[in-house]
Amino acid sequence: MLNCLRLVSGAGTFPRKSLSEGSNALSESNAIARKRSSSRMYMPTSARLSDDVYSRLKEDILSASLKSDERLYETTVAESFGGSRTPVREALLRLLEEGLLVRQGRAYVVSRISVSEMIDIYRVRQNLECLSASIAAETITDAELSELRAMIEAMRTAAGRRDGSAFNLLDSEFHLAIAKSTGNEVLMGILTKLHERVLLVRNSVERFLSRLENANQEHEAIYNAIRRRQSTIAVAEMNSHIQSTIESLKASGIDLVEINER
Repeated sequence: MLNCLRLVSGAGTFPRKSLSEGSNALSESNAIARKRSSSRMYMPTSARLSDDVYSRLKEDILSASLKSDERLYETTVAESFGGSRTPVREALLRLLEEGLLVRQGRAYVVSRISVSEMIDIYRVRQNLECLSASIAAETITDAELSELRAMIEAMRTAAGRRDGSAFNLLDSEFHLAIAKSTGNEVLMGILTKLHERVLLVRNSVERFLSRLENANQEHEAIYNAIRRRQSTIAVAEMNSHIQSTIESLKASGIDLVEINER
């Protein structure tokens, strides 16, 4: 595996884009399909319904509201949204193409990925997240730092409630907020897709509950390094944080399919 400390040693800054205070990285990414622009009123009803179904189902998948043993059928989804099957089919196919759903006969179910695949995803993330932290230490604004601080406090509350699903969503939002602060849309786009895959497993693995408090302490260390503009330390803290999660996954000794079938 590439050493992310070496990978980012020559990283430069990217052109920045202004961010509105209080923005939420993962929620904003997942809300693109739900945006209401002035031109939206001229879109056909079926197109609006397709976007709405896509956004609602994607949110349910990533928040673990939709369980892996629940089957989705075009007819029942169409009935629940009060529309026809065609826009529902389009929405389901989009989620299928993104790897969030798979087909089982006529039904669609939440995609399952193995812990070994999860580890591979984390190894890719490890280098990209280190790059993100390195650049963010140079580019992040005070408003963006305030957002990160608020996310850490929200994660502390979720950890105290042992609310793994809420913590996991906030965790992804924290990492994606760092990526967004770099102004690099390519980096942000890749990490968004990786985090969506990560959530499919994290919401199923009970072992992650034991890491909530430690993970948030690691987030605090990453935040402090970025706030102090200490790029090298931010990279080291991010590298250690993700490596700890990889080790936790290796120690789990379980496969996602087994978990989902319990």
